[in-house]
Amino acid sequence: MEAKQPTYFIVGAGVAGLSCARLLKKKKPKSKVIVFDACDNVGGRCYSFDDKDFGQKLDNATHVIIGANKEAASFIADDEWEKSLYFFDIQNKKVIPNNKKMWPYLMKAACNMPLNTADGKICKEIAKATFPWTTNKLKIYFSKQNLSQKMINYLLNFADEIYLKHRLLKIETQFGNAAQLVFDKQTFDIGAQDKIILALDNRGFCRLMGTEALPHNSIINIFYKTSQKIHLPQNANFCGVLNGNCDWIFVNDNIVAITISAANHVVKPLPELARQLWKELDIIRGVNSAFLPPFRVVKHNHATIAQDEATNQLRPCSALTQYPNVFIAGDWTMKNMPCCIETAILSAKRAIKYVLR
Repeated sequence: MEAKQPTYFIVGAGVAGLSCARLLKKKKPKSKVIVFDACDNVGGRCYSFDDKDFGQKLDNATHVIIGANKEAASFIADDEWEKSLYFFDIQNKKVIPNNKKMWPYLMKAACNMPLNTADGKICKEIAKATFPWTTNKLKIYFSKQNLSQKMINYLLNFADEIYLKHRLLKIETQFGNAAQLVFDKQTFDIGAQDKIILALDNRGFCRLMGTEALPHNSIINIFYKTSQKIHLPQNANFCGVLNGNCDWIFVNDNIVAITISAANHVVKPLPELARQLWKELDIIRGVNSAFLPPFRVVKHNHATIAQDEATNQLRPCSALTQYPNVFIAGDWTMKNMPCCIETAILSAKRAIKYVLR
């Protein structure tokens, strides 16, 4: 008689959780994988949605993948990469080529905090992954209102069952093991051979475990809908910004997306900020717009955990928890690594190694 296959319960349908589902089905194709999420959509911070005001899809935020991100880069087609990057100095109104002097600005984007406050170990990991700094490693893909289509929908194929709007309230234990998952809607019994992966963000995990959440940094994304595609200098589709109020500008057809990293300091009303940034975009383009196009401002107050030395020391060293049959995944669980899509996938690979031991 064939032995009963375990069921794998994954709590959290972001990139980390869905990557866990993919790896489990590839290694244990006959097993059952059940995924839960407290939200009414999948993808965590990485998804696309239908914006009623714009009348088209928008990404929850603009996400960037570089060629050095080997796991995430596997989702990107060859013709979707941008292979040149420059910065525009708004104060001096000139283009600055990307060079070693721009490293602090790139690190701010990678760590979502200024280079002089980020943990040196995280910065070294980024440098190690990107060095040597070849064009292939530094090529860039930015999401173009297609995050769900590009990545999330594919990963969803590996979940046998998915339950949305299911908030995990507590884990009941018996003899030191997790025995039940108690959600706000229903309870699931955990068999002796079953395993649980908590692919929650840090705040959700700490709420569940009754521990203090790590400090977080915010990101602001502003989307403008234009009547036609606007043009940046050198006919580029994106650029970094120096001496301005934003950090990055991305252009995709009739959508312009502007990103402010490490945005905890921003206190200006968001609509006023959107108007100010559009004026800065006019300076970059060398035009004087007659009106402000429709816009949408999204501030992600808890976009990433802070990646300073003190916070990094508090991050987990493994995928283990206090319960032998419960494991963790998520970019915040990977000490010494930047919080990004690539790290989320790597955390899934680590978690599955522990699960299948």
